[in-house]
Amino acid sequence: MGGRERGPPRGRGLPPRRLRPRERPALSERVLVVIPAWNEAANLHGVVGELRGARPDDDLLVVDDGSTDGTAELARRLGCRLVELPFHLGYGAAVQAGVKYGLRRGYPVAVTFDGDGQHDPADVEPLIEAVRQGADVALGSRFLSPGAYHGGLFRRAGRRLFSLLLRALTGLRLTDPTSGLKALGPRGQTLFALARFPDRFPDADALVLARRARLALAERPARMRQSHNRHSMHGGGRAVAYTFNMFLSLLVAAAGRESDLRG
Repeated sequence: MGGRERGPPRGRGLPPRRLRPRERPALSERVLVVIPAWNEAANLHGVVGELRGARPDDDLLVVDDGSTDGTAELARRLGCRLVELPFHLGYGAAVQAGVKYGLRRGYPVAVTFDGDGQHDPADVEPLIEAVRQGADVALGSRFLSPGAYHGGLFRRAGRRLFSLLLRALTGLRLTDPTSGLKALGPRGQTLFALARFPDRFPDADALVLARRARLALAERPARMRQSHNRHSMHGGGRAVAYTFNMFLSLLVAAAGRESDLRG
């Protein structure tokens, strides 16, 4: 999905990225954190601050999905890399644009990290380690982490339904198939960059495609927090529409042909 790409800006008034100079890892060892964001100006400063505090060597890429609240401008001021989509295209399109950015630049690992504050940077390293140990896609699961926020009854029931449907369609036994916290190795990034990649409801049906492509999947505990933005990509009444549409999307993905997995 196309979009304007910008590197970290140079100029006065930007917050320092480090207190002392230090040697950064080579690109072949670096991690790209993809932050899809739609109207997250109220949360982005905190999300970026947490990530930089916990993971100062990671490259942070904000993918602005047609925000109208100044999200892109804030990302520039914070010194993040930035891709701007031409208008609101949806969560999957934003994730794919970020993954394509990393794939073109040769990052060995890309992490998808929501911009609404619900993900904890402390949970990123176990996912990266799973990729380094051979997983193509590693997911953070709130159901493997004691005390994590599970959402309301409707959302919990929806995730349970997706888990059962995913198991029936693919044999995969995953506890949190709708998790937006993922680490992708090169093969996982390639899958997410395909033209066939679902651009609006990607979470569970992307796993169907991963299974059919014989990618290695893993789960690790993740301490999900309640979203701070009820108007975010996952908030409010969108959860109901999301559940219905993802159910249909899962069935379509499972019925696809092997040729669909070629970009």
